[in-house]
Amino acid sequence: MRTVTLQSILLRAWQRVGNDASDVANIPSGARTMLVAAANDAIEQCWEWTDWPELCRVEERTVQGNDTTGYYLDYEQVGQTAMGQVFKIFRDNPNTNVAPREIQFTLLGDSVRFPESTDLPTTVWVNYRVRPDTYTASNLSATVPAVLSKAVGYMLTAALLEEDGQLDKANLMEAKAESELINERDKYVFQQGQPTSWTARINH
Repeated sequence: MRTVTLQSILLRAWQRVGNDASDVANIPSGARTMLVAAANDAIEQCWEWTDWPELCRVEERTVQGNDTTGYYLDYEQVGQTAMGQVFKIFRDNPNTNVAPREIQFTLLGDSVRFPESTDLPTTVWVNYRVRPDTYTASNLSATVPAVLSKAVGYMLTAALLEEDGQLDKANLMEAKAESELINERDKYVFQQGQPTSWTARINH
């Protein structure tokens, strides 16, 4: 997966509003803290905007529980990557089966629950989105998926403009962010033939 540093995104946003972006030290500490907080919100929104292929996985997971407690999968399992949104669950490996059999499930709290009547295998294959990282001002070298970087940059620019009272320009940057997400999604769908499940508008 291609990535860029959080610092590069912050500097680009800082430059767009007419500031000196030759060094991150040129961003005052207060503005830097605000930008990182805004970046966390923006990254999460862009991360969940669609099922980006590089942010989704298909993994084999061991079914938990028994006939008494019911059968389930915790979003957080020891030794496994914590799951974000779960899209589908299969009996068969969808990477090697042309028509993998899906298993119905419901979401309950911090787990995925299976119907009591389901004849479950010991392990299932889960198609899910990984969770976004949480970024801090003390680690600006942390990386962000490149597919999200331009949209996040526009959203940070909007945050700076809104802070300065330039609401019309801020709205323009939000629109640019959404347009960038649509463009990136269309690359996967129309150029690379990758399917996607859903999209949602950015919350302005």
